[in-house]
Amino acid sequence: MIDIHTHILHRCDDGSNSIETSIAQIKNMIEQNVTDIVLTPHYLNIYVDTDKMIIQKRFTELSAAVSDLDINLHKGGEIFLNPGIENKIDQDHCIGNSSYILVETNMSEFSPDIIETLYKLVKKGFKPIIAHPERYNYIINDIRIAEDFLHRNVYLQINAGSVLGLYGSKITKTVWDLIDNGYVHFLASDNHCKIDKYLLPLAVNAIRDRIDDYTARLLTEINPGKIFDDQKVDFFYLKEEKPDKKSIFEKILRKL
Repeated sequence: MIDIHTHILHRCDDGSNSIETSIAQIKNMIEQNVTDIVLTPHYLNIYVDTDKMIIQKRFTELSAAVSDLDINLHKGGEIFLNPGIENKIDQDHCIGNSSYILVETNMSEFSPDIIETLYKLVKKGFKPIIAHPERYNYIINDIRIAEDFLHRNVYLQINAGSVLGLYGSKITKTVWDLIDNGYVHFLASDNHCKIDKYLLPLAVNAIRDRIDDYTARLLTEINPGKIFDDQKVDFFYLKEEKPDKKSIFEKILRKL
């Protein structure tokens, strides 16, 4: 598995508070068959703003500390969609050496210029991934907004905790609606090192049980794996099945 959204880079934000905690989390993730971890501390958030020089320093420290472990670490960030953010980010904020960037916005309401901001990011060559869309009130109230993002070349990443029902029934319903409609491209943990249990494998099993193994692998292996090579991930991957008119007609006749 590949986890593209974590806050286990030590002493950067509201996630890991020590390098020892980060190492312990990484060892736990390795035991759960994670091969790659993207470290995404908050960047230019109105609540937590981590300087990119600090991120680089912490990344170098943690990479050295786990160099003898079977894990690949990738630097990234969770970027808050402030107005003008497209002029403040560069390759250092992307996931690895790709053009993919993880972004977030206010949970309760979208800023009036969110569409324009995303458009400017796409126009500059970035591939935005909106983190935990199932937790945004606008999408909870109208799932069609999620589809609209896909038409605007924006990807969606859901949280493992949402799949497992940890954020309430509305968010749980929304996340499964997103999955069922094929609006989801990535599943990640959003691990803040606050609990010992690593949730991503549990969410993978839930998707495997409810849908199928391929969807579980698509969201945690296939699509995330394309990020590191900067390959395009399909925005729409479900094919609409048109009903067989003849078979429906025959069923009606059988009922007469």
